[in-house]
Amino acid sequence: MTQFKHSLAVLVALALTACGQSADDSKIAIDNGVPASDVETLPADDRASAPAQTGAAAPNATMPAAMPTQIPQSFHGRWGINRADCTSTRGDAKGLLTIDGARLTFYESKGTLGKVLGATPGSFDASYGFMGEGDTWERVERLRLVDGRLQRRTDAAPGQEPPVNLTYERCGE
Repeated sequence: MTQFKHSLAVLVALALTACGQSADDSKIAIDNGVPASDVETLPADDRASAPAQTGAAAPNATMPAAMPTQIPQSFHGRWGINRADCTSTRGDAKGLLTIDGARLTFYESKGTLGKVLGATPGSFDASYGFMGEGDTWERVERLRLVDGRLQRRTDAAPGQEPPVNLTYERCGE
């Protein structure tokens, strides 16, 4: 009930403000355990520049970090499904994946970063526009760093490659 009264009081204050009237905080009854006489009221001139008091934490304290615009540095490098993918000098490393800030490069295709769908320090989910063997397609790639390994997962989509669930080892640089 207290939350309802508080919400109602906020709505009344917003409605009065929208109509060009100022709401006197001491005249809005809010049952939050604080007597109305203890509520500090700013003079009308100071209200426009004062921060809103909604009970929420400061924006920087609760706002998530901005979504990255590039593949995070921790994923960059050369990754192989097996050791031979990392050491082949004949160009036949079919399990080699090279990652930089904007691309996933495979044996016969390249994916360019599109929309970032989610990111944490150990995960990166995004859509990519791929080109390879004369075709183009889009695909969501889910990358995870687990115990020094890269896990790569995708879902199947009509007319595209089957789903992928692979684990890669970082190649020695």
